[in-house]
Amino acid sequence: MAATAFTAYGVHWFALGINKYVQGDPQVDGYMAIAFLWISITGAFVFFKAGDVPVGILFVLLMLVYISDIPASLLKSAQWTRIKGFFHLVTGTWLMYLMFAAVTTFALGMHLPL
Repeated sequence: MAATAFTAYGVHWFALGINKYVQGDPQVDGYMAIAFLWISITGAFVFFKAGDVPVGILFVLLMLVYISDIPASLLKSAQWTRIKGFFHLVTGTWLMYLMFAAVTTFALGMHLPL
């Protein structure tokens, strides 16, 4: 699930970057967020069902990013854009923790919760 989801997210974020670079219509981002919300829901379901709570939390946070991206992009709402930014910060912080915990656990034998 993780490989499939993060490949899709990577392609999506590349497309978002291209769209912003060429100053494309931001409404496209909102429609794409609908599909990526579904991937996030599926990932949360799979990881919680498998007992991997930290990664399940990551997918819930990604759900919140995409839930807020839909009105931010489609309605061009400044308030929803700020909310989306908040969820980006929280999600990015959690993702950095997961990366640090995984690397130090496997490379240095530390035992941070994963």
